Amino acid sequence: MARHSSLPVKTFSVGFAEAAYSELGHAKTIAELFRTEHHELVVSQAHLLDHLPALTRFRDAPVAEPSDIPIYLLAREARRTVKMVLTGEGSDEVLGGYPKHVYDRYAVQYQRLPSGLRHGLIEPVVQALPYRFRRAKTAIVNLGIESRAKRMPRWFGALTDDGCADLLRLPPPPDGTQAEPLPVAPGDSALRAILFFDQTSWLPDNLLERGDRMTMGASIEARMPFLDHELAAFVSALPDAWRVRGFTTKRVLRLAMRRLLPTRILQRPKVGFRVPVNEWFRTSMRDYLLEHLTGADARTRDYYRPEELQRVLREHIDGRQNHEKLLWCLLNLEIWQREYNL
Repeated sequence: MARHSSLPVKTFSVGFAEAAYSELGHAKTIAELFRTEHHELVVSQAHLLDHLPALTRFRDAPVAEPSDIPIYLLAREARRTVKMVLTGEGSDEVLGGYPKHVYDRYAVQYQRLPSGLRHGLIEPVVQALPYRFRRAKTAIVNLGIESRAKRMPRWFGALTDDGCADLLRLPPPPDGTQAEPLPVAPGDSALRAILFFDQTSWLPDNLLERGDRMTMGASIEARMPFLDHELAAFVSALPDAWRVRGFTTKRVLRLAMRRLLPTRILQRPKVGFRVPVNEWFRTSMRDYLLEHLTGADARTRDYYRPEELQRVLREHIDGRQNHEKLLWCLLNLEIWQREYNL
């Protein structure tokens, strides 16, 4: 775009005061390299508290991701000067950009270990680690799940069947009610199988739906160049090693960008668009979270077994485990109930 535009390209980036979660510095490096007209926005927990009820309504369902808030605020900022933006949605799901795309290939080998070794030693030791080891903890739990139907959503933070039964007072659903992922072609590799799940489930049912609702809420349109059907078809026809080789993800994209981007950008580890709600839930949003889930006015409190809910809250607030995805889900359900007086 910079090569072909007679005017500087407008770029927009959002970040946080918490440096570990913010990529503003890296975005600025690229903006300076291509001499764009760059706009930055810093989001705090105050923005979340101010906008969360309205964004819950925008979603039209009691589901949300923490990144809804920065996406909406960034779209609102961009709307002041442009009517349409290009985003990077879909690049991970098409090109293989998540850590799970590396780990899931080893599920079969891990499950060949004796169950006593896995369940009696490896898993308890890993789960006892501090929650800064969240990726290792997630990987070990998920690699041990033999059912593809249960392992695929679990990579995104869904509770296990046992976790649901422990938390909810509601009776478990009858067997066979959990939707199976769309079947993969016989002989497909583990990488192609997990990418297929991402492209047919997580991408359309979460990322694209969420992004569309948030940008439309700010009256701006978003387009996703990485989801061009010809690009997706080309990449999908490549051997696995062009997407993920060893611990290198999005390999073909990194190679294609070698002459355009600095090495320090190309070789950066995956960060993801994470909002620091795990820290906010332990600090500035602690009382807000507790009031919504356990206070006298909580609408959803009776859905859960109180001792299990208290355990989850206590572990997270004390910094022993990271339950941010679960707590975010419960918080949004509570806000939904309040917004619609259910």
